[in-house]
Amino acid sequence: MWGWIVFLGGTSAMLLWMSRAQPFPEIGGRWAWLMLIIAGILAISMNSPRVTNPNLPAIIAAALGGLGMIVGALQDRRNYDVILTPFAGMWFMAATLSWSVDGWASYNQTDQWVVFILATVVILLEVFLFWKGLIIGVKGISWSHAALRQLERGLIEGERGAISMFEKAWSVDESWLDAMSHVALERINTFQGNSKEAAKHAELLERLGGEESVEAEWIAKIDSCLKRLSKPVFESE
Repeated sequence: MWGWIVFLGGTSAMLLWMSRAQPFPEIGGRWAWLMLIIAGILAISMNSPRVTNPNLPAIIAAALGGLGMIVGALQDRRNYDVILTPFAGMWFMAATLSWSVDGWASYNQTDQWVVFILATVVILLEVFLFWKGLIIGVKGISWSHAALRQLERGLIEGERGAISMFEKAWSVDESWLDAMSHVALERINTFQGNSKEAAKHAELLERLGGEESVEAEWIAKIDSCLKRLSKPVFESE
């Protein structure tokens, strides 16, 4: 039981720490806190006069791991989060391997082959999720989504501000994303009166085709967010 508590608590703490570097940290953070709370409850139950079902941690890991993989895949598809899926996959994989090992001696040869193949598939799936989420990492479009949200909130400066996030919203293969980031940074720096940075991003934007290469809806959205922040630079315009 204590092995499960340490595993669930440790991976949850790691997920909570790594989610802070994500464009939308609340997605992984909520799941991390949920599993940390469950690990704490399991630790408290160890001192209970009633014996806790030894299969309970594996059941919880399988249920939350499977659900977390589905939610994480949906968030990944929306370009919001890439960190939840590999951690949820670890919980699900641990539960699968635990059940496979515990019942191995009672299986006949056919059952053992089925369990072995199932465990192999689960492990390979987790390797893929780990590679996709932690090796490839966050896409530039994810930072663009997060930067726009911060701009709508009026959070421009700082590590979690719109400027910092737009500066991460690049892509080697998608020049249109670079153009979107440059037009946003050019307008934000103009909004703040930082003419040097604004000119730099305006020049980089021209190399990518100018404002004509960016959808008018995106430019209108950026302008709308900045106008709500009541700065004289835009009021004079």
